[in-house]
Amino acid sequence: MEEAQSSRVAIISGSEAADILMNPKTLRQLEPFLGRSCTVNQAAQETGEKANTVLARVRRFLDLGLLEVVRLEKRGGRAIKHYQTKADIFFVPYEATTAETLEVMMRERDLYWAVMLRRGVVQARVDDVGTWGTRIYKDARGRLQIQTAVTPETNYTMLDPDRPAVLSSWRDNVYLDFEDAKKLQQEMFELLQKYNQKEGAQRYIVRLGMAPIMANSPHLT
Repeated sequence: MEEAQSSRVAIISGSEAADILMNPKTLRQLEPFLGRSCTVNQAAQETGEKANTVLARVRRFLDLGLLEVVRLEKRGGRAIKHYQTKADIFFVPYEATTAETLEVMMRERDLYWAVMLRRGVVQARVDDVGTWGTRIYKDARGRLQIQTAVTPETNYTMLDPDRPAVLSSWRDNVYLDFEDAKKLQQEMFELLQKYNQKEGAQRYIVRLGMAPIMANSPHLT
């Protein structure tokens, strides 16, 4: 791990440390110690895991130079160690990871959230209506539609006020001029930022995304 100009910023060079930081699951395990002091027991309470499991990971993070002991809390018997990441900001260059390409790196990183999102959507729908099917048809504009449905005639929507707050929707037939695409990009980002400031009771996973479909995209080949 190479330290940059600030002692609290680190540029990662080791592949094992890089892969830990780029993997959302292992990054979550490091999160309790990021930018603040935390004990093993405190981290275990936050993550809902056993203290021995967290301790094993802490030792691994120490060996990789991601964590350090910042304080010893004296008490009767063995002192309690307080750990903190060696930097408040980590920068992981693509070259430091073990991914073959940038696309592979992004796919592996996003898989964790994709599974979490899909699992949450499926469970909410099952709890609400049980099993469901899929309607495949062309709309009034002649564009292909693939919609969740409970009957062949009607799409199933979660937007009704008394239904769960979930959404999983893909569109690969949205045609925009560049100016409209940039406007949509900005509006989506601002909407996400707006609700990311809330402090509600339920934790949600939210994904917004858009990109131009390139000539070599799978459905075009």
